[in-house]
Amino acid sequence: MQVTVAIYREGSLSYKSEILSPAHYDKRQEARDHIRQEIRERLAHSKFFRSTRLDYDLVRYTEEGSCNTFLRYSIQDSET
Repeated sequence: MQVTVAIYREGSLSYKSEILSPAHYDKRQEARDHIRQEIRERLAHSKFFRSTRLDYDLVRYTEEGSCNTFLRYSIQDSET
């Protein structure tokens, strides 16, 4: 699983990092379930909301609205 963190300042991308999770899943459905659980937990226990942008799952807005943090979860196939 890969998590992408992107920060947009005044509408322009200012930072982007992709983090690979060391988790291994035998089936893609297990990875999808884990992603759904991660999103549910962030929605319940953080200041993230569902993103209206199609390329990201979640967003956290700053009070000024000029610097926003976006998260995207994706499944990465491992090379074995």
